[in-house]
Amino acid sequence: MKVDTLAHVKNRLSAVIEGLGEEPLFITRNGRVAAVLQAITDEDAEDYLLRNSPKFWRLIASRRAQAVAGQVRPFVAAAYDEKERRTTTVREPATAYRGGPRRGTGKR
Repeated sequence: MKVDTLAHVKNRLSAVIEGLGEEPLFITRNGRVAAVLQAITDEDAEDYLLRNSPKFWRLIASRRAQAVAGQVRPFVAAAYDEKERRTTTVREPATAYRGGPRRGTGKR
């Protein structure tokens, strides 16, 4: 476990970041741990942002609730035909979607 003071990290931030390895660096202020600095790759950055995004998790919860209630439209797959050089849509049976009428399509 690496530990360093905030003043030292502020003065030598570039060198500290270059020296980070697999082990996180605990940064202290007034003798107490105030932050953790850890190296991260590009692939891990997206995972970290999604894992810690309240907006993303609210969206996931909403979609799960819609799936349980049967309000989600089925996935429509697409296939590319090499011979004809065009994309065709593979449709699911119409009975797979049990949602209600679309909003905003009625007369006023």
